[in-house]
Amino acid sequence: MPTTKLLLVRHGETDDNKSLIFQGQEGRGLNAQGREQAARLAARLAGGRGRPAQLYASDLERARETAEILGRALGLAPRLDPELREVRLGAWQGLSQDEVAARFPEEWEAWRRGLDGRRGGGESYAELGDRMDRALGRIAAAHAGETVAIVSHGAAIKMAVARVLGVAVAGLRAFRVPVNTGVTMLEREGDEDARFRLVVWNDAAHLHDAVLQAIDA
Repeated sequence: MPTTKLLLVRHGETDDNKSLIFQGQEGRGLNAQGREQAARLAARLAGGRGRPAQLYASDLERARETAEILGRALGLAPRLDPELREVRLGAWQGLSQDEVAARFPEEWEAWRRGLDGRRGGGESYAELGDRMDRALGRIAAAHAGETVAIVSHGAAIKMAVARVLGVAVAGLRAFRVPVNTGVTMLEREGDEDARFRLVVWNDAAHLHDAVLQAIDA
């Protein structure tokens, strides 16, 4: 049976990431650090034996720019897919954590407790999970037996993994957001009725020693 491998890549760093701004489906492109992160991952993927045969990306600027850097190293043109976007955060988008806590105290506290809802009038995590399920299932079905790199976003990747593991939305806070350009790998054997399984979570060996960084944080 063919094994299909999906490499879920969080986009490179942006200035909004550094400033703890909620980007959602808005936000700017990569900063200099983010471009360097993407270049390091590109070199890593291009030099490996199992280099991706296909490349997909969210159409948001930070993901698209990351994918373009990967694509130049891999000889692949990114296929943009709006269903790979980050969770839509409505009125929260563009605000800092302090600003959200001050303007939307009830929504902020509910989110902190792990409750699901349409923050800022946007999209719930359950809706994000449905969207990512559709996107990943469609991509895997189109490229059975291949390795596919998919550039997406922190919450989107967390929600995709939560669905694979059967973790409820309330358990999302137990997952640290993947680092910028961290790689998470899902695979499945057989046809589209087979289940995905988690193989790798948040691997960023191209950047640093993840264990030591977590201890020092």
